Amino acid sequence: MIGWAFCNEAQLRMEGEKVEQDNVTSCLFDGQLYVEVNRGEERRSDILPSKKFFQRTHLYIRGDSHRHRQASAVIIGEVVAPRLQQQDGQLMHPKDIIANMKTMYGIQIMYGKTYQALDYALSLTYGTYEETFQLLPSFGYVLKEKNPGTMTDLQCDEDDKFLYLFMSLCASLRGFWRCLRPVIAIDGTHLKERFGGTMFVATVQVGNEQVYPIVFCYNDSENNLSWEWFLNCLKGALVHIDDLAFIFDRHPSIEAGIYKVFPYATHTICC
Repeated sequence: MIGWAFCNEAQLRMEGEKVEQDNVTSCLFDGQLYVEVNRGEERRSDILPSKKFFQRTHLYIRGDSHRHRQASAVIIGEVVAPRLQQQDGQLMHPKDIIANMKTMYGIQIMYGKTYQALDYALSLTYGTYEETFQLLPSFGYVLKEKNPGTMTDLQCDEDDKFLYLFMSLCASLRGFWRCLRPVIAIDGTHLKERFGGTMFVATVQVGNEQVYPIVFCYNDSENNLSWEWFLNCLKGALVHIDDLAFIFDRHPSIEAGIYKVFPYATHTICC
């Protein structure tokens, strides 16, 4: 019912108590569209299909107002979900949704609501964040099947919830072994999405002074356990390399992990 009102450029105004019925006794349009609920008779409205009605609900045609009562993030997300992917193959951005709603429905929505609508549309199209975490084991398996020599490792906690993910593509490792100096810079950066966490990365510098990534790791935070786990996975990916050197910042967990996992490697700090 709310979606019908939004797409037909009408706005709902609710009065009376809410009832769990889908019975409608009358539906009149005379400047305003009135819907009345009958508690006793079994009647269904083909115009406004819904399972929840109000004792007295009336719709009014939107005038010059740029605000819409039913333009919630959920409704906007449902509207834009079928056309989330644009003609150029790129996904919609919040600014695209704002322009789309202005052009098609004549309403102005704020950026915050647009971001929530985009998040909801993405969940309808590609699944929720929780569902995508459940696909990580399958993702790792397919990645190794399609890229022989690739290394992945997934670690969960005692409740079988995501904890760490390590990934190193075979092409990156092969390029490091054959062409690059064994001087590795390691660092972490904080993720600011819904579930937070930290991404660890190990990189080297190529001859034209560009960054070449070797391995990635996603985990909960920067601590001794997470850095030690990452460095053990890195050691398994690199196998044995003579004259290996590490560059890192002054984080104590990195230093403790290198002393434990790579005791014979040279290490220094970056400025």
